[in-house]
Amino acid sequence: MTIASMLPLGELTNPGQMRLALVQVVNWGTFHGAHTMHVDRKGTLLTGNSGVGKSTLFDAMLRVFDARPRSNEAAAQRAGGAVEDKRTTFTYMRGKVGDKAVGDSSASAFQRPGATWSAVALTFDNAAGTKVTVSALFDLPKNGTESSVGRFYVIDSKPLDLEAIEGIAQKRFTKGALESIFPDGQVFDVHKAFAERFRRLLGINSDQALPLLRVIQAGKGLGGSVNTFFRDQVLDAPATLAAADDVVEEFSNLMSIRQRLEDVRQQRDQLAPVPALNKEYAQALLDANRLRELAGEEFEAYKQQLAVTVHAKTLARYKDLAQSKAQELAAERTVRDALSKELRDLELDYNNRGGNAISAIEQSLENAKVGLKLRRQVEDSAKKALADAGLNLEWSAEGWDQAHEQAAARSAELKDDSETLKELRFEAFDGHATKKRELAAAQQELLSLRSRKSLLPPSSIENRAAISAATGVPEERMPFGGELIDLAEGQDQWRPAAERALRNLATTLLVPGEHFAAVTRYLNDNTVRGALRAVDVSKPLAGGALAVEDVSDGDLLTKLSILTAGANADAGEWIRERIALDFAYPCVEDPDELASMDKGLSLGGVVKRNRHTVEKDDRFTSRQDYVLGFDNASKLELVAARVGELENELAKAAELAQSREDSHQGMARQLEALRRVADDERPWEQVSAAVAADELARIEQRLADALAAQADLEPLRANIEAVREKHQSSTGAAAVLQSEYKALDHNMTTADGLLDAARLKLEQAPPSASTVTALEPYFAGVADVSELYELDNLANSVRNTLLDELHGAESRGQATAERLTRMFEAFVRDWGSAISADHGTSIGAAGDFESRYHAIVSDGLPAQEAEFRLFFNQRTHESFSTLLHLLDEERRSITSRILPLNGILSQVNFHEGSFLELDIKQTLPPTAKLFKDAIQNALKAKHTRPSRGAAAGPTAETDDDAELTARYKSLETLVKRLGSQTPEDRRWRAEVLDVRGHLFIQCKEHREVAKSGKTGAAKSGKKKTEVFMHADTGSMSGGERQRFTAFIMAAALSYQLGIAEQGFTTYGTVMMDEAFVLASEEFAGAGIKALHEFGFQLLLAAPENVIDLSRHLGSVTEILRDKRTNRSGVLTAPVIAGPGEPGAWRSEANPVDIVLR
Repeated sequence: MTIASMLPLGELTNPGQMRLALVQVVNWGTFHGAHTMHVDRKGTLLTGNSGVGKSTLFDAMLRVFDARPRSNEAAAQRAGGAVEDKRTTFTYMRGKVGDKAVGDSSASAFQRPGATWSAVALTFDNAAGTKVTVSALFDLPKNGTESSVGRFYVIDSKPLDLEAIEGIAQKRFTKGALESIFPDGQVFDVHKAFAERFRRLLGINSDQALPLLRVIQAGKGLGGSVNTFFRDQVLDAPATLAAADDVVEEFSNLMSIRQRLEDVRQQRDQLAPVPALNKEYAQALLDANRLRELAGEEFEAYKQQLAVTVHAKTLARYKDLAQSKAQELAAERTVRDALSKELRDLELDYNNRGGNAISAIEQSLENAKVGLKLRRQVEDSAKKALADAGLNLEWSAEGWDQAHEQAAARSAELKDDSETLKELRFEAFDGHATKKRELAAAQQELLSLRSRKSLLPPSSIENRAAISAATGVPEERMPFGGELIDLAEGQDQWRPAAERALRNLATTLLVPGEHFAAVTRYLNDNTVRGALRAVDVSKPLAGGALAVEDVSDGDLLTKLSILTAGANADAGEWIRERIALDFAYPCVEDPDELASMDKGLSLGGVVKRNRHTVEKDDRFTSRQDYVLGFDNASKLELVAARVGELENELAKAAELAQSREDSHQGMARQLEALRRVADDERPWEQVSAAVAADELARIEQRLADALAAQADLEPLRANIEAVREKHQSSTGAAAVLQSEYKALDHNMTTADGLLDAARLKLEQAPPSASTVTALEPYFAGVADVSELYELDNLANSVRNTLLDELHGAESRGQATAERLTRMFEAFVRDWGSAISADHGTSIGAAGDFESRYHAIVSDGLPAQEAEFRLFFNQRTHESFSTLLHLLDEERRSITSRILPLNGILSQVNFHEGSFLELDIKQTLPPTAKLFKDAIQNALKAKHTRPSRGAAAGPTAETDDDAELTARYKSLETLVKRLGSQTPEDRRWRAEVLDVRGHLFIQCKEHREVAKSGKTGAAKSGKKKTEVFMHADTGSMSGGERQRFTAFIMAAALSYQLGIAEQGFTTYGTVMMDEAFVLASEEFAGAGIKALHEFGFQLLLAAPENVIDLSRHLGSVTEILRDKRTNRSGVLTAPVIAGPGEPGAWRSEANPVDIVLR
C-alpha cells in the first residue's frame, strides 16, 4: 500500500506531508548574489556538468540541518575517503576560486574578499496550507577569518525576505536586529535549539533521522551488512541503556542505605563490649573506694580499737611485774642494812687500833697510780710526734730541748720540697687523665670500626648516616671516594703517598644524580660535623674516558685498585675518570726525578702539581688516619693494638699518680708533726713519765713500811674487806632492783596514761560496724599480740595487703578505662568528632557511649534494617523489574516497527518478479541471558520467602538477613559492572543492555521461478517462489548495490520517520548527491520507485552525462557555471507539463554574466 493511496486528498502528491518546495541561496561559493530554486513535490533532478556547483548547493542546504557538516561528502565517499575536502563555511562565503602566486608563495583568491553575508533558506510545504521556512544566516567582517563567522538561524512561515536582510547587512548580524525584521519568525543563535524546533515542525521525531538523511545524501551505502547498518545507523538507542543508568542511580541510593546499615552494624560491634566493660569499671571503682576507705581513716579507727586492747594488756602485765619486783627489793634492802651495820662495827674497831694512817697511804697510792698512767699517755704522744716529724733524738731533757730547735729548722727546709711534690702530683694526675681520655677515644673508635667496614673517620660516617635518615637514600648508595679506592696488589709501599695525594677526593661523598638535590637541601638546612663535600656522579666528566685510556705505566692510577662492581659501579667509574683527569701523577721513588716533570708524586708523599709548585701534607700521616681501602681490617688491627698499649700506659700512669699522692701526703704529715713539735712549749717535767714513776715508788715504800709496823691488824683488815665487798654487792643489787622497780612503775604509769589517751581517742573516732566486719578477717592474729609494736607490725602488714588489693582494683579500673578510652577514640576516629562534641572520649563519657550502644541496638539498627529491606523490596525491585521488562519490550518494539515495512517492500519489484522482505531473528548472547537470569533470581527470592507464621525467632531473622544480603550482593555485582568505565565492563554493558545486538536483521528476496520437472508443470506456466538471503552487498555489482541500498535505506528512513506508528511519514524530502551514478537506468528506476513507494520526495544530483533520471521525477534543474567569472546559476524545466507552455525552460538565476546555451 502506497502513501498516495493512504492519503487520497485531491490530485496533489501526498498532501499533509512536509516536502521541500523552495531553496534560496545567497553568496554561497560560486553562487554569487541571490538564487532561487523551485523543487517539485514529485521530485527534482539537479544536473549539470561536473564541477558546476551541484555539491556546493547540497552543502549549502546541509548547513541548515547540521551545525558543522562535512562538505562534498559524496565526492569524498566515491574517492574512498582518500581526498580531504577543505571547503568550509568560511571558504563558501568568500567564494574561493583558487590560489594565486604572490612572489615566492601563494595566497587564496576570493570572489567576495570584503565584508559579506550568506544565507541558505529551505521552504517546506505540506500541500495542506502549512509552510515552514528554515534558514541559516552567516556574516563575516572585512578581514574576518574562520573564527569570525557569525551564525544565526531563522524559522518562519514564508520564504526568506532577502531585501530585509540586505537592509541590515551593513553591520554584523545580531539576534535583536534579525528579530526586528522577522517579527513573526523565531531567531536562534544556537543550532541545537534551532534543530530541536524545526524537527518538531517538520515531523522529524527521531534523533537518528537527520544523520540517516546525511548518510543517504552522501551515498555512503550500508557500510557493511544490513544488520550493522540497522544497528549503527537506523535503530535508536534502546531505552534499556537509560533504564540501566536509572538502575545504577537508584541502586546507589540503596548502596548508601546499605552503607549506613553497615556503618550502624560496625558501630554496634565496636560498642558491644562497652556495657560489660563499663560495669566492670564501675565495680573496680567501688572496690577501690572501699579499700581506700578501709586503708584510710577507718583503718586507723579500727587500729585504735585494737590498740586500746593492747594497752590494757600491757598495763596489767606491768602491774604484776611491779608487785613482784617490790617484794624482791624489800628483801634485798634487809640484807644490805645488816651488812652495813656489821661493816661500821668492824671499821670502828680497825680505826681504834690505828688503821687510819694506812688508809691514807693507800689512798695516796691509788692517786699516784692514776697520775702515772696519765703521764705515760702524754709521753707516748710526744714520742709519736717526734717520730712523725722524723726527729730521731734521745728521750731526755736535752733531747726534748733539741727537738724544739730542730723542728723549726726542718720545717723551713721541707717547705720548698712540699711545693715541688705538689707540682709533681698534679702532673701525674694530669697524665693519668690524658691517658684515660685517649683510651676512651681509642675504644670508641674500635667499637665504631667493628660496626662498619669504612676507614673514614667517625664524623664523616655520622654525617652520611644523618643524611640517609633525613633523605631516605640508603647509605650504600652514597659511598665516600676512599671506600672505592685501595692500593693494587704489590703496591702497598705507595700507600702513604697515595693517602697524601688523594685525601680530599677520598673524603668526598659520591651522590647519585637523582638524590643530589635532596642532599643539597639537607646540607643547607642542617649543621654537619666538620667539613663535608658532596659531588653528583651522574654528571659526565669532560674528557674522562679519554684520560683513562691515556694513563701511562707508572701513573698513580696504575698503582690503585678501583671498585667498579655492584651498586656503586657508576661511582667507581667516576672515581677512575676523576683520578685520570686531576691526579695523573707519574710516581717516582727518587725525588730528584720530579725536577724534570711537569707534575708527579714521590714515594715520600711530595706532590708536584705543576712545574712551579710542590706540596706535602703531613697532617694525617699515622696509619690510623688512612682513609683508602675497601675495608678496615688493617686499621681495626692497628686500633686494637693501640687500645692495648693505652691500657698498659694508663695502668702505669695510675701507679705513678698514686706514688706521687702518697709522697705528697707523707710530706704534709711530716710538716704538720714538725709544726706541732715546734709549737709545744711544755717543759720536760710535764712530758716525762719518770718523775711520776719515782713518786709512785716512794708511796709504795711508805705503805710497805706502815704495814710491816702494824702486822697484827691484817686479819681484821681482811675481814673488813670481805664484809665491804658483800655490802657493796648487796647495795648494787638493791640499786638495780630499785631501778627496775622505778622503771616498772614508770612504765605502768605510762601504760595507764596511754590507755586513757587511747580510750579517749577511740571515743572521739570509733570504727563503724561495717569497718570492723570488713577488717576482722585481715587481723586474724591479733589475739596473740601483746605489745604495741607487734600491733604496728600486724597493722602495717594488713595495710600493705589492703594497698595491694587497692592497687589491683585501681589497675583493673585503669586498664578498663584505658580500653574504653581507646575504644571511644577509635569510634570517634571512625565515625566523626561530632559524636563526642558534647561529652568527649574520656572515661567520663562511658555512660553516653553505653546509651548510644543501647540506642543503636533498640532503635537505630532495626530502623536501618527496615529501611534497607523496604527500599530493596520496593524501589530496587521495581527498577530492576522495569529493566527486565524493557529488555523484552525494546526487542518487540523494534520488530513491531520494522515488520510493517515489508508490506511496502512487497509492492515494489526488486528484480522482475521478486520483492524484498526484512527478516528479524533473535540472537541473545550468553552474557545477556546470564544477566537476565541473575536479575530474575535475585528478584524471584522476594516472592519465595516463607510466610510470617512459617518461621519466627532469631534463626529465621538471621536466615532472612543472609538471604537478603546474598540477593543484594548479587545485584551489587551487576550494578558495579553497569556503572564501571573500564573498557571490558563497557563492552559487557553494551552486550547485555543494547537490544540492537540481540537481533539479527537481514533481507530476504522472494523470487518467482518456473517449476521444473518431468511432468508438464513447467509447460503449463506454474511458478514457485524461492527465497534468497541478502545479509550484505559484498557479492553485488555497483548498480545492484546502489539499488539494494536504495531499498534498504528507504525502509530504514521510513522506520525512523515513524511510518510504523502513523502509517505515513510527516517529513518526506530525501536528497541524494551523485545519485545512482553506478547503476543502470533499470536499477535506478527500481530504486527511485522504492523510495516513492515509501512516500519520499527526491532531490537527486547527478551529472547529465552519466545517467538520465528525469523521467522518474517531476522537474529538472540544471546548474550552469561561467568559466570566466567562476559563477553559477540554475535553469529549471518541468518534466511533467503543467499550466503554461509545455517543456519551456525558465531561468531562476540572478544575472551574474552567465551565458546560456
